[in-house]
Amino acid sequence: MAKNVIKQRGTPLKERKQTRKPTDNFKIEYTMQEALDIFLRAKVAEGVRDRTLGEYV
Repeated sequence: MAKNVIKQRGTPLKERKQTRKPTDNFKIEYTMQEALDIFLRAKVAEGVRDRTLGEYV
């Protein structure tokens, strides 16, 4: 079986330099309800069935 090879067009992109330094003090805090809502929205986006969502709740 032959492989389909995609050829690169144009000039290659230059590597970008990081302008900001990573910080260790960045923190996001959620309540349990907010975390559950985010989790459920992610599962809906994945296409989980309604019954499974109900069991998660």
